[in-house]
Amino acid sequence: MRVTQLLRLWGKLCMSKLYIVATPIGNLGDITKRAIETLQLVNTIFCEDTRMTVKLVNHFELGSKKLISFNKESEDKKLDQVLAYLDAGDDVALVSDAGTPLISDPGFGLVKAIYESDHELIPIPGASSLTTTLSVCPINTERYVYEGFLPHGPKQRRRVLRELQEEKRAIVFFESPHRIKKTLEDIKTIFGEETEVFLARELTKKFEQKYYGLVEEVKQALETQFPKDVQGEFVMVIKAK
Repeated sequence: MRVTQLLRLWGKLCMSKLYIVATPIGNLGDITKRAIETLQLVNTIFCEDTRMTVKLVNHFELGSKKLISFNKESEDKKLDQVLAYLDAGDDVALVSDAGTPLISDPGFGLVKAIYESDHELIPIPGASSLTTTLSVCPINTERYVYEGFLPHGPKQRRRVLRELQEEKRAIVFFESPHRIKKTLEDIKTIFGEETEVFLARELTKKFEQKYYGLVEEVKQALETQFPKDVQGEFVMVIKAK
């Protein structure tokens, strides 16, 4: 083997690895064997909320780990810190509070930076509330558009919904429990009362719930079951025209 080939092979072997690790969205039994093995392997885990991740570490007895916060507010500041660990030869992992990282969770800037570095990026697939919802959705999602979270402000939210009004694909997004009823009302106003929607919350957990029907029917079901504030993030699907 030529010297240049040996150098390339050595360089590849020496590359530090950033693992993007999916964790359960609720039921801890949904973690993969590979995810556990990966989190056991690394010494440092960058996580959206250390208080959430330490529960995972303790439950699966992953050993002593250095947990470092990496959220939307600190992502830009912590990027160099992640790269510093990799430059020092350490493999590290990135996890979100639940599910697959970067699906409306922090990490995009870091992933992009890895491709501009000499390090390796390895996905460890697993649970996602997005794909879990689609797997039990009675609305045809063979083609869909994913919108992440809608804007918090009512004017901005309605503007986005109007832009999606003529969408031919199913529309999928996350919504906060504090805004879900107002969003349903906006959908009824903008898309029409005959619009079919599907909601899922607390998936894989003890109180998993799914709602399907015309938008007003679903809104009434929520108001009946939760006259005050409902808990738990929603995944919503709107039927295409």
